[in-house]
Amino acid sequence: MGIVLVRVDDRLLHGQVMEAWLPFCRATSLIVANDEAAGNPVQKMAIQSCASKGMEIKVRCIDESVSYVKSKDSDKEKIVMIISSLKDAIKLYSSGIRFSSLNIGNIHHNGDGMSLSTSVYIDSEDMDHIMRFQEAGVKIDIRAIPSDKAVKIPMDKK
Repeated sequence: MGIVLVRVDDRLLHGQVMEAWLPFCRATSLIVANDEAAGNPVQKMAIQSCASKGMEIKVRCIDESVSYVKSKDSDKEKIVMIISSLKDAIKLYSSGIRFSSLNIGNIHHNGDGMSLSTSVYIDSEDMDHIMRFQEAGVKIDIRAIPSDKAVKIPMDKK
């Protein structure tokens, strides 16, 4: 099966992911693909401690996450992959990890961010990344939880 959801969330792992997205996707595995978290033993342990029975949480750097998803081991799983930024999403996609939809749940910028929803504020670099995904045919899904109505990107913000 492989990846069932790729989510951009600068908060990484929290209730929206554990209580809404994982059950909605019927995920069997969660990968937090984040170089900083993977390199910080305390943060890694805190994230992994959120695992529930039957759910494995892997905290790996972006490159290790790409290698794992490309391996045959991941074929048996339904993976939700969490990344902290659109820049990391581009890195995944450029490394050959393909997904038809990208969920954007939480992005917070200090200062110059443009609001797309109550929890998504993007800057011009983020908008460039969104446009690259749209040009590649990737659907952009802006919503915090599955039951929310997806936010459309207004044409004047493109």
